[in-house]
Amino acid sequence: MSALPQNTPSPALYRSCIKEAASRGHTLMQRLVARCVKSMAQRATMMHETQERKLLTEAARILMKHQEALCESYPQALLAEFAQAIAGAKSRSSALSFDSLELMGEEQLQESVDVVRTQQAVAHAVEAELKDLTALVCAAQGLQTVQPERNPLRPDVFVRALRTVTMQSPIPTSVRNRWMQHLGEDLGPELARLYAELSQLLRDQGVVPAGYTVAPSRDASAAASRTTGGSGPAPSALLNMRELRRLLSGQFEHSANSFAEKFEREFEAGAPAGNPPEFSVTVPAAFEALQEMQQVDQVMSRLLQRETGPSAPLTGIAAVREQMRQAATSPGQALGLEVVNLMVENIAGDSRLLPPIQQAVRALEPPLLRLVFDDPRFFSDKNHPARRLLEQMTQRSLAWSAVDAPGFAAFHEPLQQAVEVLAAARVPGGEPFEFALDSLEEAWSEPHQRERRHRQKAVQALLHAEQRNLLASKISRQLRARPDVAGAAREVSGFVTGPWAQVIAQARLADPAAASDPGGYNGLLADLLWSAQPLLASGNRSRLSRIAPGLLEKVREGLASIDYPVSETERFVDLLVVMQQRALVPAAAQPAPLTREELDSWFATESGDASSPWLAPGEAQESGFMQTEQSAPTQPQTQPGATGAQRSDWLEAVATLGDDGLQPGAWVEMLVDQLWNRLQLTWASPHGTLYMFSDAAGKTHSMTRRLLDQLVATQRLRLVSDQAMVEVALDAVAQAAANNSPDLRN
Repeated sequence: MSALPQNTPSPALYRSCIKEAASRGHTLMQRLVARCVKSMAQRATMMHETQERKLLTEAARILMKHQEALCESYPQALLAEFAQAIAGAKSRSSALSFDSLELMGEEQLQESVDVVRTQQAVAHAVEAELKDLTALVCAAQGLQTVQPERNPLRPDVFVRALRTVTMQSPIPTSVRNRWMQHLGEDLGPELARLYAELSQLLRDQGVVPAGYTVAPSRDASAAASRTTGGSGPAPSALLNMRELRRLLSGQFEHSANSFAEKFEREFEAGAPAGNPPEFSVTVPAAFEALQEMQQVDQVMSRLLQRETGPSAPLTGIAAVREQMRQAATSPGQALGLEVVNLMVENIAGDSRLLPPIQQAVRALEPPLLRLVFDDPRFFSDKNHPARRLLEQMTQRSLAWSAVDAPGFAAFHEPLQQAVEVLAAARVPGGEPFEFALDSLEEAWSEPHQRERRHRQKAVQALLHAEQRNLLASKISRQLRARPDVAGAAREVSGFVTGPWAQVIAQARLADPAAASDPGGYNGLLADLLWSAQPLLASGNRSRLSRIAPGLLEKVREGLASIDYPVSETERFVDLLVVMQQRALVPAAAQPAPLTREELDSWFATESGDASSPWLAPGEAQESGFMQTEQSAPTQPQTQPGATGAQRSDWLEAVATLGDDGLQPGAWVEMLVDQLWNRLQLTWASPHGTLYMFSDAAGKTHSMTRRLLDQLVATQRLRLVSDQAMVEVALDAVAQAAANNSPDLRN
């Protein structure tokens, strides 16, 4: 086979590789369990502590018992994770969430630590093989250079799938934790072997690896930092899971007051004046916490080096951090400063933000540091004004992908002013942030009042369209059960169960009296179907002559009520007239029945996919509806909203956004008229059949769920962000805390 050019996409090979990776999940799990059981048994024999030896032996025995179930479940779990990774959506089964720490028990904390460490250990073990495979997978997608985030076969995906299948096993948490610990240790070598096999598979098919850029992409770095919490400065020893949970639950508040009172008593008793020694008042509590963490020697050595070693004068934000750190009078305050520092670094280092927004985030660090000294609710309260300000400024800024894009300057100018005011303010608490947020929302919303009203009209049009489509689908199923519909010509039955079902549904929705057949559109069906069958209608020509004119007028009236295209209306009316005229001709002069070719000629325009919701031209124009091949519902309607998960071919499911799809607020980039546009999902219909996106100027683009999945599958729509950046940044802090935590079982 000739080698493929480096930048030529090969969707078939790409999907084949994904499918192969999932199918080999059974063998991977089989080898993994065998290796793990052996290592657990060996480790148990070397343990001196009787209870732990028994627990480990029992965990190995239970693992053998569940081997078959794990092997069967793992490929399906991998498919689900691959689908999320391909779509670019954040996994909702993430092992660790900042906001959930407060509610976690000790076993859950330990499980989170194990998962994070497993991800790190596996990533380290497969580093070389992953680099090779990523270059090949990117090449199969037609990428000229490597983009690590475009490889759905990343180690964290396999770890999440492993966690999923262990969570589904009916076993005690203590056993599950030991499974994850030891399975994670053994996953690295087995995954490296799988990566090598998949790389060889792609090479054998002629795929040439994509090239690596000289410097790693910022997107990849940001993705890595959000996963591992590895960006920014290294966290201090105080940042670990237990201490972070105490901060979120407010357990540090009493401790902080008692330290402040103690410092005040010591000062009044004659303690030396001036700045206190570094960490002097925090050492007692910190020492107690560090003893619990089994890190006393390392941290005390670090503190000693800090006090005696030479250091250059600090300036800028570094000087502010040091000043605040020295002013901390409790471990809670010191930890709060650490969390703010890491959070800001994670947000400001995200390459999805434009440089002026990154600078604005960094400029907010000093006021945030001052805030958490007095108001630790910032960490636990999602509605805290400072937290909402950060979310609004970062999420809204995603509307622009370039600094010179129209509207960005008008967005950035008031933000810059608000940040400068906050940096200079010395009012404690969240009130300054509340005032700044109110002012910004007023400044930002003023130019978009008209666009907001337009979006509201678009939403109303789409909502009505979905209601009509759902009701029409129900009516269509009822009509298909009628014998006279089943016996009619295909074109006639398609019309009745398609657009005419929409007519009946529209009449019912518009009737305030809730009559059984408003407009009489359902009642005329018997006459319509009878008149469209020449052999039947010819038996009573006088009746046909009497009802035909009114019948045709009623058809036009009904189709006009749903704004049905006039050309399509006349096409069906012309066919109906031809059939009625044939019935009026005497039997001796009857022409030959219409052939299939003649019938098809009446409907030369393809109707497209009838399983998708249909919008009237007015509704489509109001909402910026993006047309698919379908122009009108001329075929029987099926239940709208069928998702990829309901299809028989898993390859189609992998390319979609999953059952949940996108949620309002998510930002995407969509290829429209050969240009990439930044859009936000501003509305999704209650039944998930219709979606509406808006750009920075307020222009709307709506589409069906099926088209949305098609755009994802053909890489014409890519996810930018589906989660608040503050939430992502704080989750990364929690990951860093897990990295920094000891084994909580000790």
